[in-house]
Amino acid sequence: MKGITVQELADDKEYGLELEVISGSRGTLKKVYNPRIQKLGLVIAGYMVYLHPHRVQILGYTEISYLRELKPEDGEKIVKELCSRDVACFIVTRNLKVPDYLLTETEAKGIALLRTRLVSSVFIERITRFLEEKLAPTGMVHGVLMEIMGVGVLIIGRSGIGKSENALDLVMRGHRLVSDDIIEVKKIGALELTGEAPEMIRNLLEIRGIGIVNIRQLFGISAVRHRKKIELVVELLDWDNNIEYERVGLREDKYRLLGIDLPLIRIPISPGRNASAIVELACRNHALKKEGIDTARELEKKILNTTERGRE
Repeated sequence: MKGITVQELADDKEYGLELEVISGSRGTLKKVYNPRIQKLGLVIAGYMVYLHPHRVQILGYTEISYLRELKPEDGEKIVKELCSRDVACFIVTRNLKVPDYLLTETEAKGIALLRTRLVSSVFIERITRFLEEKLAPTGMVHGVLMEIMGVGVLIIGRSGIGKSENALDLVMRGHRLVSDDIIEVKKIGALELTGEAPEMIRNLLEIRGIGIVNIRQLFGISAVRHRKKIELVVELLDWDNNIEYERVGLREDKYRLLGIDLPLIRIPISPGRNASAIVELACRNHALKKEGIDTARELEKKILNTTERGRE
C-alpha cells in the first residue's frame, strides 16, 4: 500500500503547508496511508469513540483553548488516551502555544507533533490536496499527453505510428506538451485522472531521425505544461480498408484507465491525412460536447424529425 512519511509532510514546499516538528521527532518516520484528516473536535472533549485511527489529527484554536480551560490533570488524561491510539501525527494550527503535557506525552510515545502558522480552514484545504495527490492510485501509460484547446488529450497507438511527430506538429500549432513516451497517471478522487511526465524526461520529445529535443528550450515555457487533467483519449491506427470507420460520430467508445472510463476517438492514419489537424479537431469537438453541443446528435434529431414529418 502506498504511503508517505510524516517527514515528507514536514519537508513540503510545493503545497505551502509550512510545518515544523515541535515534539516526537521519532514519529516522523511513521507513514500516512489515509488521505482523509480529522479535526479532533468532540474527541478532545473525551469522546474517544469518534476518533478515526491512522489519520492526521488537527488541533485548532477550539481544541487548544478547550485543553487550556481544563485542569492540568484532566487535560493530561485526555492527551494520554489520545496518544495511546493509532494516530499518524498531530498538527497544531495558527502557531498556537501547546500545553506542556502534550509536548511531553508525544515525545514519550514517539508521535510526531507539528505546528503551522496557517489557520485551520486554509491548512485543511492544503493538506487534503497534498494527501489526495500523494496517495492517489497511480499507473504508467505509453503515449503522448498534450493540452489542446484546454483539453487534456492522451494520444496512444503502436510504437512508430507517429505519436511524437504529431505532438511536435501540435506544439508548432500553439498547443502544449505534457509528456512524451511515458505518462505518470494519478487518480484524483472518484472521477478525475491527471497525467505528468517523469522527472527525467520532462519537456523532452523523441523524433526519429533527429533524436531527443527539449521542447521548452526550443519553443519556450508556453509550449509545455507540468501536469494536466486527462479528458480525452485519441488512438492512432494504421488504415485498414477492411474496416468501416466511424463517419457520423454517434458511436461513443471508452478507454478504461485506473477504473475510469474516458471518451475514446480512433483515428486511422494513411499517407496524405493530416493526423495532427484531426486530433486538434477532436479536441475542439470534445470541448463543444462539454458545452452541450453535439453536432452528430443534432443531425440525427433533424433526420428523425424529417422522417416523422414525411410519414404524416
